[in-house]
Amino acid sequence: MHVTKLLLDQTELPVSGRCSVRIDKTIVVEPFRHLTEDTFRRILKEKALIQRIRLESEEEGFPQEYEGPYTSKRTNGILIFTRTA
Repeated sequence: MHVTKLLLDQTELPVSGRCSVRIDKTIVVEPFRHLTEDTFRRILKEKALIQRIRLESEEEGFPQEYEGPYTSKRTNGILIFTRTA
């Protein structure tokens, strides 16, 4: 799926990229343009534990929401949100 907007609780990130949701509800976002290190550090500092993730896509027509809690990390520019419940 191609995601155009990512909402972490109430924080909106205008991220354009590919997104997939695994069976265990892990969300993987591969941005087309890499986020800067400062941007990702700010996200981690503000949102150590994310309660709700909302993915918006033009091709889906409606947003997809996932209830957490989620933790986040970045590996080689890819954002990974892992469900911790």
